[in-house]
Amino acid sequence: MSGPRIFISAGEPSGDRHASHLIRSLRELAPGIETAGLGGPCMAEAGCRLVANTVDLGIIGVGPLFGSFWRYLAALSQADRFVAAWKPDVAVVIDNPGFHFLVASRLRARRIPTLWYIPPQLWAWASWRVRKLKRRFSHVACVLPHEEAFFRAHGVPATFVGHPVVEQLKSHVLDEAFIRTLRATPGERLVALLPGSRRQEVAPILARQLVVAKALAARHPPCAFVLALASEAHRELAAPLAAASGLSIRTVVGKTHEVQSAADLALTKSGTTTLELAFYETPMAVFYNVSWADWNLVGRWLVTTPYLSLPNALAGRRIVPEYMRAGVPDAAMIEECSGLLVDERRRAEVKAALADIHRQIDLVGTSVNAAREVLALVGASVPEPSLFRSGFAM
Repeated sequence: MSGPRIFISAGEPSGDRHASHLIRSLRELAPGIETAGLGGPCMAEAGCRLVANTVDLGIIGVGPLFGSFWRYLAALSQADRFVAAWKPDVAVVIDNPGFHFLVASRLRARRIPTLWYIPPQLWAWASWRVRKLKRRFSHVACVLPHEEAFFRAHGVPATFVGHPVVEQLKSHVLDEAFIRTLRATPGERLVALLPGSRRQEVAPILARQLVVAKALAARHPPCAFVLALASEAHRELAAPLAAASGLSIRTVVGKTHEVQSAADLALTKSGTTTLELAFYETPMAVFYNVSWADWNLVGRWLVTTPYLSLPNALAGRRIVPEYMRAGVPDAAMIEECSGLLVDERRRAEVKAALADIHRQIDLVGTSVNAAREVLALVGASVPEPSLFRSGFAM
């Protein structure tokens, strides 16, 4: 006898990884389940039937969204047709709000109970979207401790399940032999360059990080620079910039956690990577790729928190520098990053604060906790949508 059918949607590499762990936990709790959905190779390896590969759909900013409109529409249409025929008992969407609000509209119209695992940070920006979320979702599996109270205060059923990044890093065995190759000499300072896993982020964020890196190399020799990338395709995007910098930069693919753990300082993009660095207690400076148009036409009106990087948001104070706006790094940014690299008192303060962040998000059995919330929705009723809120208008 087969178990419940669960539709899962992830829209970028990190979501694909988190989904794969969720799928394995679901199979442990309910061995007869069937899973299908949108995602990538990690989900397929975990035994999920892929309807479409969507790991490149992660979008930040207004311009890239318009540029990917037809890809979004094609994936959405394909998923909707599949769901109509397959009739899943429960649906799960992971992160990637730009796409998943639309997916959830169709799931709600088809009266499928739906859970959001790793929900959007509505407490930080565009909080009015919580009304949209409440209409579309049956439950939210929160990965940050303060999110549960936020969603419940807005009438959204929510449970803090822990953050999957901690669970995954605890089980990850670091390649110590590789780590020993990262420094030519014991006294060399190691600076990690982490420009992100979305194609649209890599070049613009890396360009700003390299300006800071060149200044650090001039101020504090000897420095070793390691560029850690998510894929070989990203290496092609980054290579011209790295070569033009004039720095000796080692580029690695598939060894990001080793680089994160060994670095004295990480120049990093925002998002989950900052929590990975917090796990390793690695001081960091956080770079965003927000253009003048994105900030002035959209961002400045929607952001409702003084801190957007996750370590600062969880601490409730600025423990690591975060640079929202695009543009060439100025002298103040370089001075701040310099202090993080060589000021031992400052480094100790940051490391202690990051250790506290790690403790906040560490909850035993994150994937199993999330899987239990998914299975609890099997058989849940979903009211008939209003005639005035059907399809994408929900």
